[in-house]
Amino acid sequence: GMTERISYLTKHLQQHPKDFSTRRGLVALVNKRRRLLNYLCSEDENRYVEIVSSLGIRHKAPGRVESREEKYSRFPKQKAVKKHLIKKRN
Repeated sequence: GMTERISYLTKHLQQHPKDFSTRRGLVALVNKRRRLLNYLCSEDENRYVEIVSSLGIRHKAPGRVESREEKYSRFPKQKAVKKHLIKKRN
């Protein structure tokens, strides 16, 4: 399947390091496999772990994306207002 093609192309590129069209195809295949494994991890984590171990590849499961509130909650809500930007009252 896909992993066999990836290993074949990797060996090919070790022998032919200037073959950039093959490198482009290899990168596309690796990215496609990564996206499929990310999807599988989100759907069925047990099956994901089983497949990654059976393929014998290193794959880091995608991290959880923080919401905007979670990401910025540790910072102060608003910067201090700059005095020169406030309109003067008469």
